[in-house]
Order: sequence, then C-alpha cells, then structure tokens
Amino acid sequence: MNTLLELTIKAKAEDKAALETMLIRFQPKIRKLSSSAPYAWKEDMEQELYIQLIKAIHRFEIQEVEPQWNFSHQFHSAI
Repeated sequence: MNTLLELTIKAKAEDKAALETMLIRFQPKIRKLSSSAPYAWKEDMEQELYIQLIKAIHRFEIQEVEPQWNFSHQFHSAI
C-alpha cells in the first residue's frame, strides 16, 4: 500500500493513477464535509473540494516534509 507521501510524490509527477487513488482515499472526508451543505449545493461543493485537493497536492513542497518524514519513519521502525 502506498502512503500519502508516496502518492503525493507520484501525483506531483503527473501519475494519474496516484492522483485518482488519493481522490478516492479522500472521498469519505469530502462527502462528510459536503453533507452539511444544502442538497442543491452538495455536488458543486464536492467538486470544488476535489479541485482544491488537486491544487493542494500540486502546491505541496516535498522537500519540507522529507527530512522530518525520514526521522519519524526511522524512529517508529526502531521501536
């Protein structure tokens, strides 16, 4: 199974399968967020949330996370 970090790296490299996997993973959260919206707006709200998720994936700066990720991954592996 791919981690969100691995999927993000692949999605930023234009891997459509990785992006689709991320969208599917976030689908329950997106549906939950849109559940409070009026029914007439629900579909539009979900679409906008997916668009914002895709934009966030492409804006995400991997180099800011990798040093911390490597440290925490090594720490948890040692336990």
